[in-house]
Amino acid sequence: MIRFFRILTAGFLLLFAFAQTSAQVININTPTNTRFTTESVWHFRAGDSTTWANPAYDTRHWKKISPRTSLVENPTLWQTGRGWFRKTFRLRQLPRNGVTLTIRQFGSSVLYLDGKRVATLRPFRFGSGGSQRISVLIPIPVADTSQHLLAVRYAFRRDPNVSMLIDKEPFALDIEPGDRATVNLLDNQRVSAGLSYLMAGLFGVLSLLHFLFYRANPTQRINRILSLMMLFFSLIFVVDLISELTGTLFANSVMGAVSWLVMNGAFGLLLLSVYTYLGRRPGWIFRGTLLLLTVDVVYTVFVSPVSISWIPFALVVAEYIRVSWLAKRQNPDPDARLPWKSLKFTLFMMLAIIPVAVGGSLLNHAYKREGQFDWLMALTVVMALISLFSIPVGLSLSLVRDYARTYQSLRQKLDEVNRLSAQMLAHEQEKQLLLASQNELLEHQVAERTNELKQSLTELRDTQNQLIQSAKMASLGELTAGIAHEIQNPLNFVNNFSEVSSELVAELTEEAAKTERDSGLEAELLADLGQNLRKITHHGGRASAIVKGMLEHSRSITGERLPTDLNALIDEYLKLAYHGIRTKDHTFEATLTTDLAANLGLIAVVPQEIGRVLLNLFTNAFYAVRKQKQNAPGGYKPEVTVRTKRTENQLIIQVRDNGTGIPPDLRQKVFQPFFTTKPSGEGTGLGLSLSYDIITKGYGGSISLETGENEFTEFTISLPVS
Repeated sequence: MIRFFRILTAGFLLLFAFAQTSAQVININTPTNTRFTTESVWHFRAGDSTTWANPAYDTRHWKKISPRTSLVENPTLWQTGRGWFRKTFRLRQLPRNGVTLTIRQFGSSVLYLDGKRVATLRPFRFGSGGSQRISVLIPIPVADTSQHLLAVRYAFRRDPNVSMLIDKEPFALDIEPGDRATVNLLDNQRVSAGLSYLMAGLFGVLSLLHFLFYRANPTQRINRILSLMMLFFSLIFVVDLISELTGTLFANSVMGAVSWLVMNGAFGLLLLSVYTYLGRRPGWIFRGTLLLLTVDVVYTVFVSPVSISWIPFALVVAEYIRVSWLAKRQNPDPDARLPWKSLKFTLFMMLAIIPVAVGGSLLNHAYKREGQFDWLMALTVVMALISLFSIPVGLSLSLVRDYARTYQSLRQKLDEVNRLSAQMLAHEQEKQLLLASQNELLEHQVAERTNELKQSLTELRDTQNQLIQSAKMASLGELTAGIAHEIQNPLNFVNNFSEVSSELVAELTEEAAKTERDSGLEAELLADLGQNLRKITHHGGRASAIVKGMLEHSRSITGERLPTDLNALIDEYLKLAYHGIRTKDHTFEATLTTDLAANLGLIAVVPQEIGRVLLNLFTNAFYAVRKQKQNAPGGYKPEVTVRTKRTENQLIIQVRDNGTGIPPDLRQKVFQPFFTTKPSGEGTGLGLSLSYDIITKGYGGSISLETGENEFTEFTISLPVS
């Protein structure tokens, strides 16, 4: 039954119309039996009679059929289970080492030469359900070149079978010189099995490679399909090898059913692979083809091996050609043309096989020395294998080309990244050298001035060193930009007031050196100098606050989690924040509303970290209602509300104020580092960013925002609880 696939591998595109015929495993039969004999065709008759061994018996009314025809393709033999095969032969010359019959049969037989029995061949367990296979070399007494009759009385055991796919031939019989029979038998078996092993191994290796590609990159679904398709093609030959070794009709019918199922699956996967590779969505043609393949499996296995199998296989080939042709015309990508190119290569290779095979046959016939041009037979087999591989392997080569192109692109991008990294490193080094030079100059200038100014500038230098270290470790994203922007403002003020102070000191020194000193001018200069120093101290404090906020922002949660009463913690930090803002503005008053759930219980947290989050939220809320109080008309009453509640697996904290709210275009930025809606000098923009990191990264919770401009702002914290 595997015969179909062998014909398909030999023709594929030209001969698929004959796909319903059966044949045997891929095999090269060296024609040794015709080197020194001339033979007639085999005649067959079902039944049993010893008179049919008589050379004088007339067999002209017998059926002409080869014993190498499958049992199921010889209906009368299949029904009766026994029959006779006869043929005549004549030796062209007498071999020096005698004549040997090489017979490989399935079943039992009795051989007659010129009416005389020469051998009885019966497998050891023929009558007890064992194997019916047997291979024997039998010397025969042929001493002249006249015509002889060879008659074979054949019978086989009818075993139960599970399918109609029986691929067993009665026997294969060759007449050979005695010194070549054994060698030719081994050569035939070795070449036949070797080709099957080769095909199974090659397809198996391709299946493994595609599976490894899929494991390396699961997003490439085509590799999974190709791996499965190559596995099915490999299984065809594996099952074929096993089928050749089966010795009972039952085992052979099982292997036949499995082989036909695997074969149909392989061609279905072949069609699916080209759809997937070309990015086409399978439509009704694809689904109809799969349905026909399924129906063909059921019909061929359980109804009749002589079916219309060529129809679904023809549709597979036609649809493969159609999809490849459309991809070639519609897709400008050269890789999309590879399936079409593999089809053209297969066609050209199949066309090339025809003249090679015909030429080898003509040369052997012309020179009357068959075997001299057997290398042409090997060439045709190699060409057939190449044509068979060109279609499925064409898809594999397409993927290899995709990988090569992707690798080249990644290589170019890597080189570009390395180049940009080198440039960035050079710029960073240059920047560091420039900053170091500026620092040295600044230190030298400050050292020449007053001790008080020197102390202030030393603190700024430490802060600047910390910022330089942070700039080295930060990425080139928003954090670096925020640091540079926030630190630059106070540093500009410090530098400007330092330069002005230097000029004032110079004027004061110049005035002190005069004989007639202007005390009013000196007092004015000293007043200006004192005012500048206070501003330097103020902006230095701003820079210090920014650095402190950055350090708090980068600090991870390292404290020990303790069972904590969050209601008490909230009440404590709410009052702390309220008293803190009243310290700055004694006239500020607000209504504090708390709605704290009584069933919170003790929650395992780090009190200092949660307290930091609450303090940031409360401080922002009081700031918002204070600003709203300043801008709102009379009658506005500031209010800050805190609520807590507990669900089955979450603890909720809500902080709401009726302050200024947040404009819509700024709501997405409130949790970013260094972003603040407060005027310059009143906030660092790190409080909400720090709170967000503590809640989300430290506790796996969430913090969200709801707000209405000039109406309200509400932050909601969700903490998971077990």
